[in-house]
Amino acid sequence: MTEAEAVIRNESGYITHTAKKDFGPLEFTGKIAGGLRLDIRRRAPLYLSDWTDAFKSQNIQKTVSSVLYLFIAALAPAITFGSRFLDGTKGQFGVLEMIMSSAISGMLFSTFAGQPLSILGATGPFLAYTLVVFEMAEGADLEFMPFYFWVCMWCSLFTILVAVFDLCALMKHVTMFSEDIFAGLISLIFIIDGVTPLIRNFSDGQMSLTNAMFEALLFLYTFGLASYLSHFRRTPWLLRPIRNLMANFAVTIALLTASALAALYSSDTSLRMLTVDAEFAPALSLSDGSKRPWIVNPAGIDRPFPAWAIAYAIIPSIGFAVLGYLDQNLTSVIVNRPSNGLQKGPGYHLDLFVRGALTLPACAVLGLPLSVASTVPSITHVISLTTYEVKQLPQGETKVPSKVVEQRATNFLIHVLIGCALFLAPVLKFLPRSVLQGVFFYMGIASLTGNNLFDRLFLWMIWDSSKYPQYNYIQKLPIKRVHLYTFVQVICLAILYGLKAIKETSVVFPFFMASLAIIRKAMVYMFTAEELQLLDSAAEEEDEVLAAPDLLNLDAKVQDTQDTCAQ
Repeated sequence: MTEAEAVIRNESGYITHTAKKDFGPLEFTGKIAGGLRLDIRRRAPLYLSDWTDAFKSQNIQKTVSSVLYLFIAALAPAITFGSRFLDGTKGQFGVLEMIMSSAISGMLFSTFAGQPLSILGATGPFLAYTLVVFEMAEGADLEFMPFYFWVCMWCSLFTILVAVFDLCALMKHVTMFSEDIFAGLISLIFIIDGVTPLIRNFSDGQMSLTNAMFEALLFLYTFGLASYLSHFRRTPWLLRPIRNLMANFAVTIALLTASALAALYSSDTSLRMLTVDAEFAPALSLSDGSKRPWIVNPAGIDRPFPAWAIAYAIIPSIGFAVLGYLDQNLTSVIVNRPSNGLQKGPGYHLDLFVRGALTLPACAVLGLPLSVASTVPSITHVISLTTYEVKQLPQGETKVPSKVVEQRATNFLIHVLIGCALFLAPVLKFLPRSVLQGVFFYMGIASLTGNNLFDRLFLWMIWDSSKYPQYNYIQKLPIKRVHLYTFVQVICLAILYGLKAIKETSVVFPFFMASLAIIRKAMVYMFTAEELQLLDSAAEEEDEVLAAPDLLNLDAKVQDTQDTCAQ
């Protein structure tokens, strides 16, 4: 069996060996739209059951609990990301636009996609690259919204072409080497973007020391409480259902209580609050003081948009297409892993086609931040719909999935409720920015858990080799080889973040991210095939840690989330 074939088998779980060629979901068919047609053929007979299964008597309880649970889990990051978009784009779009993007994209995706269990939302790389596009527009003296429209429309075209020409099959070359670096980038974005405004409060002198200190306390309170509550289910306090409830909604509890604390002292301080208009209108104000219309005019809003800029928009659109390809497919691979027990089959090309043909144009026309499959909410969605049975092992017991309620209704209803949250706009303006920064910082720290790169990086600080965790690769490889592999990943991560952070090179960081698969292939000259197999498969062979390159890491271990959803 070739390495590529083994990856297809391990990652998608749907490859078979028969006398007749049976194309797996991550194989080139050699035909135009061959993979897309196979995805449609695989999922079309199941479309009716995708809606009705959610409302069967034996499934209705899981359906309702999953909808309510994931609604909160997806709304809190949407608000936080919206505040970052508002600051980074100088008011071009903000919280309302981010909530609307999540709602519209999620409803479209859940209705037509091949894997409706994936939850769409904003991600760290998309936030970072949107700010790159904004800086490109400013540097070229272009109106951002028309420029952004054309970037999204070009990205839509490229995404459709990727789906039509079976390019999702390239994902069989992406291993944990790339996934860990990608997750590390997201963690760094969250951590640095979360703490930077706090440091700026003390350094730029624009805020009084009292206000700066109070914002710092709110930041630390939010981060500390969210961190503590997320692990509360492991404590002996209270009843188990209450512990699970508090752990599930750790971020929401921290956000609400910190905002209430800020309100108590609002008369004594002057905190920076979230900027949200009470009326249902876009964030951007035009030169005459009025709000921009919801429909973006691609020919210009305040002034004519030059024709040459339409071609110029191709450059960042390719970067967006690369990011969307990686974010969407990495999440899909994780959701479709055999260990999750899904039966209806994946639809990688169909998922990407729906993004390109429906969600991207919708965001372009309305001037909304882009949403893509978000890993942690997606895998949490799968777990919340799973029934587990206890399996006895020689060394103890474990829980394995016995049934998953695979359907579209929960995803659709989650995003309907997110859309209804648009009516909370008058309330959102009472959220302090420092509290949202604390949430952002928490996301970054929490997402470090389960990242094999950082697990191996922490080994550098353990000088006594007898204290090393008994990972499979540590037992079988010299520790110097493990450290060398980690060092290569750290160098790649540093280059990736540097490309993103430097204004002159930020437009190319998605392309370096895509080249990580090539770098991994070239590592055969530094490591043996057996060494690479051990180091690349560490995440699946150990204690089933969830790698979390996304928004809301409610807990590091699959086991903890399983215990929660079993209640």
